[in-house]
Amino acid sequence: MTHHWHAYSYNGRSYADGMIRRGEVPSNYPPIEIKDWLRRPAAQVINTFHEIEKAVTWLEGELTQNPHLDEQSFPLADRLQYSRETLGQTAGNDVVYGYYSKGGQYVSRALIACPRDGFPACPYGIT
Repeated sequence: MTHHWHAYSYNGRSYADGMIRRGEVPSNYPPIEIKDWLRRPAAQVINTFHEIEKAVTWLEGELTQNPHLDEQSFPLADRLQYSRETLGQTAGNDVVYGYYSKGGQYVSRALIACPRDGFPACPYGIT
């Protein structure tokens, strides 16, 4: 099976107080555990990438459109370099960002590696 990354996107509200403790994370919110992105319906996959640079280009566009509330603390160029290096690792190569944008929304962007342990095959049928 070809190694690839599924891209996910969420803009909206963050988790309400106590929501996580009670296990009440709605299905349209980002999951608590990274691996659970792959349990989401295929319709929630924004794109699938087989090349790191194409994945990082998508991420750059998404993060540029949704600027971080405190961009100076983790500049976009640094986040993209970190993402590129992380995607190139042989294990632990998911990239997930969750932050508040300058527009006041909670933003979540994720590039989730597939295949991974615990899934016998790609949940989206990519071979």
